[in-house]
Amino acid sequence: MERKYTLLAILVIVLALGLVVLPKSNGRKEIDPKVLLDGVVERSRFLSVDQVTHRIIENDPSLELIDLRPADQFKTFALPGSINLNPDSLLSPYGSELLGEPGKDKVLYGNSDLIAEKAWLVCSRYSINRLYIMKGGMNEWFTTIIKVQQATGTPSTTDLDLISFRNAARQFFVGSGTATHTPIVPVQKEKAPLIRKAPSSSAGGGC
Repeated sequence: MERKYTLLAILVIVLALGLVVLPKSNGRKEIDPKVLLDGVVERSRFLSVDQVTHRIIENDPSLELIDLRPADQFKTFALPGSINLNPDSLLSPYGSELLGEPGKDKVLYGNSDLIAEKAWLVCSRYSINRLYIMKGGMNEWFTTIIKVQQATGTPSTTDLDLISFRNAARQFFVGSGTATHTPIVPVQKEKAPLIRKAPSSSAGGGC
C-alpha cells in the first residue's frame, strides 16, 4: 500500500512538471489539470499488445496506429496500417487533423512507454479523445507476439488460448520461421517497410 502511494506521489510530481513544459497551442482550450490527473491515474488509456494485435489481424477500421519512433526505425519495421508521426508534430495542422479524425481509436506507441506517455499528456491536455497507448511499445510487442511462446507448469485453459493466439499472430506477421525478441533500434542502412517478414537482428531498445 505504501509503495502504491509513493508511485502516485511521483506521478503527481511528474504530471505537475509536465504541465509546465508541455508545448502551448494557440486557439486550443486546455483541460482542467485535475481532470487530466484523473486520466493519468486511470489506467484505461492503455491497450495491451494482445488487444492491438487482435485488432490489426481483424483489420479493425476504427484502429489508427500512430508510431512515434524516428523515421529510420519506422522504415525498418512498421506495424500494418501505422502512421509515422514525429512527437514534435503532435499539435501541427497535420497532427491535429490525424488525431482529431472522428470514429477512430488513436493508439500511440514508441519503443517503450516513455514517448507515448508524453504524447498522451500533450494531446489529452487539449481534450483529444479516444486516445490510447499500446502498453510497453514495440519492445513489448516483439517480446509478446514475435518471440515463440511456450507453456510452462500447468497452464490454464485461458493461458493456453492466449499462447495459441500469440503463436498464430506470430505466424501472421513473420511466417512459420523461428523468431526471437528483437528490440527496435536505429539502423544505418535504410530498408523498405516490412509487414510479414521477421525484423533484422539488433541490440538494445529505445524509448
